[in-house]
Amino acid sequence: MTIPGTGNSDTPEDVQQLMNSLGLEWWCGEVLKRLSLWQRQQVMRDVPNMQNARNPSGIVMSRVRQFVDVSELMTIFIDINQFDGAVQAELWALNAEQQQAVINPGIYLQNVRNPSTAVRSRKIGR
Repeated sequence: MTIPGTGNSDTPEDVQQLMNSLGLEWWCGEVLKRLSLWQRQQVMRDVPNMQNARNPSGIVMSRVRQFVDVSELMTIFIDINQFDGAVQAELWALNAEQQQAVINPGIYLQNVRNPSTAVRSRKIGR
């Protein structure tokens, strides 16, 4: 996993260029680098039209949701938030609609002390 604000040599060049050109959040790059090349190409297809976007990371994530199924997003969600084993099991036990509801507020839990506790507040198991 990348440490916020640092360069990371395992980030594909196309992802790093996109992050630099649009000023994407570090976590958005973490999501992009976990996608297949085809998925990244689809997400990036209309990127030149986003140069003056107010929230480029949000736009990129909206495009990611168009090309990535919820189980793949759940894998990324678990990975970048580093949930404990119990929370991972709870997340995988949810159906696709419930998983999507947990991910929808944001794929990266920002400004929380304990991501595992925070994700439970997103109504796991409702």
